[in-house]
Amino acid sequence: MKNLLACAIALSLCACSPGALRQVFTPATQESPAPATPQSGTPEATPAAQQETVMNTPQAGMEGQQKIVEIGSGNYISPSVFTLATSLTQAGATKEPAEGDITLNFQGTSINEFIKVILGDLLKYNYVIDPQVGGTVTIETAIPVKKEELFPLLEEILAINNAAIIRSDGIYHILPKANAVRGNLAPGTATSQTSSGYSVRIIPLTYIAALEMQKILEPFVSDTGNIRVDKRRNLLILGGTAKELDTLQETIGIFDVDWMQGMSVGLFPLENVDPKTLKTELDSILNGVEGSEEGELLDGLVRTVSIERMNSILLISATPAALHEAEAWVNRLDRQGEQVGQQLYVYNVQNAKATELAEILGKVFKSTQPQTAGFPAAALAPGTTPVEITGEKPGEETRAKPAPASPVSVGNTSVVLPSGDSVEIIADDTRNALVILATPQDYKMVLAALQKLDVVPLQVLIEASIIEVTLTDDLNYGVEWFFKNNFDSEHSGKGTLDSNVANIGGLAGAIPGFSYTIIDSAANVRIALNALASQSDLNVLSSPSLMVLDNQTAKINIGDEIPIPSRQSVSNIDPAAPTVNEIQYKTTGVILEVTPRVNNSGLVTMEIKQEVSNAVDTDSSGIDAPTIQQRQIESTVAINSGETIVLGGLIKNQDTNSESGIPGLYKIPVIGKLFGSTKDETLRTELLVLITPRVIRNYDDARTITDEFRHKLKRIPPIANPPVEQQ
Repeated sequence: MKNLLACAIALSLCACSPGALRQVFTPATQESPAPATPQSGTPEATPAAQQETVMNTPQAGMEGQQKIVEIGSGNYISPSVFTLATSLTQAGATKEPAEGDITLNFQGTSINEFIKVILGDLLKYNYVIDPQVGGTVTIETAIPVKKEELFPLLEEILAINNAAIIRSDGIYHILPKANAVRGNLAPGTATSQTSSGYSVRIIPLTYIAALEMQKILEPFVSDTGNIRVDKRRNLLILGGTAKELDTLQETIGIFDVDWMQGMSVGLFPLENVDPKTLKTELDSILNGVEGSEEGELLDGLVRTVSIERMNSILLISATPAALHEAEAWVNRLDRQGEQVGQQLYVYNVQNAKATELAEILGKVFKSTQPQTAGFPAAALAPGTTPVEITGEKPGEETRAKPAPASPVSVGNTSVVLPSGDSVEIIADDTRNALVILATPQDYKMVLAALQKLDVVPLQVLIEASIIEVTLTDDLNYGVEWFFKNNFDSEHSGKGTLDSNVANIGGLAGAIPGFSYTIIDSAANVRIALNALASQSDLNVLSSPSLMVLDNQTAKINIGDEIPIPSRQSVSNIDPAAPTVNEIQYKTTGVILEVTPRVNNSGLVTMEIKQEVSNAVDTDSSGIDAPTIQQRQIESTVAINSGETIVLGGLIKNQDTNSESGIPGLYKIPVIGKLFGSTKDETLRTELLVLITPRVIRNYDDARTITDEFRHKLKRIPPIANPPVEQQ
């Protein structure tokens, strides 16, 4: 067995030389694969950890996927094999006899006599021989053996005669091998103390299946019945002498290694061929050609797995060189055939709306499709009705359709639109996906446009405050006059007041009476409001905060719906019929609509529509309906993220008339005025709208804003509980 094991290890060493283990191959090119040369000054990565990622052209089902190649170590046996081979070589070398060595010379001696000499006379052990044990022994040692080698020698001779020796209660029992285990031995583990005689040992396996290890060990054992397999627990149960078990355990340690770390793996996205077809073609190439024996080329050295979900093929190889060669064949086979036509692709939209993308791309491709001469336009069959498919739901208002889309471009890059075959794009609103009918070449261009359009949109936090300021004393001429004449210059800040509203863009002439704006940081605006509060009454009508996506409209409405009669109907047939009134509801209160647009520098352009309205009694007509007083702002402004814009100048005058006097007397006609007084007042208020946009570009910005809101909530004092009345 020793010689057989040495030969097997020598073969393993020849197949896995240290030089071969350190070869690292980069992914192959399409026609002329060559190993990549590492750059100077860069430390070389270890083979087990080296991984190369190469960008690949996007394809169906693999939007933006990459080719991944991981080179394994190529080592499939334990490094201890070198030490074991050296020890076996040294064990086979000729040794000089020493004092106390024993020379054996038995010619046709009965096995019972041989056992007596070895166990009884030389080793002084107690023993019992089963009557079924028999045979003769012929042995002659040209070189004396040591005393400690006598017991293993006895075990080998007993094994030749189908006998075994076991130890029980300090006595050695020699009995037939078939009866040695049953009822006589308890199995031990790999870490148990080695005992002399025949024993059973359990070896757990970590990286290799027990059945596979059994096949490896069969050439190294004389009796294959000494190996049992527990597939469920992945255990090997070995029986034999101590020397045999130690040899088998060392062999198991050589092959029970992490073989996956040695494997080289490559995941290759496909552009033009489906994975199943390419796998079939590649397997036929790797497993040999017609007329030769199967497996003649690479003999199963490369395994192929088709992954349809990722439209890729996975290659697993025992050596980097085989993976390198298989990758070259993947590149050769992944090509368009002569008869390749249109294919159906599905693109899962990640951030945008599928209907919007389909509308944009549909207009672009429709405007660039060439007309085929000699073919009439599509027409309906007789008796059929045309149907228009839209993304609008029943009952929704038809929105204004956008202008025709311009060629898709982002930055300095652009998408070249295909020509020739038609491209059809259908939006699946339920799954938010696009179904695209195109050739593989056209789909690449469509996908390039989708990757530039289907991006994560920015978000904008709109913090608004609608404040009504009562104009009295120093504020009698308005807030603008107060800022210009009475506001402390130390609190002016940058751009505190700009009466030239034409510089803001879109404000000039929008609403009569809208006369000025203030653009500054939020801190300086708060200082200005504190100054106003010290001079007059400030009434905060509303202070909403709402989040909205870039280029989307956010709306908040705080108020009531007022019933207003719109039409009256009276029957001309029956004069006694009641009058029928039709009522419409008018929304009043605080209404704010904001549509932000953010550019790359952080400038936020906002379309603002602000309305503050309330219902008052009608005194100008005899119609039994309230009058809606409105103050509106509708304009477009542009400020930087984090700055606050104050829109002001909308002043309202409200006249009030009140009477007072001696009760019962001041209401007497003619002379009542002698006992009372009449007071006419004009209440003047100005409406200020404060808007602060804050651009949220990532998760950290959103978390910072959330923490600020939590901090504000913690500063709100708790509501005191009302006192409990005692019964």
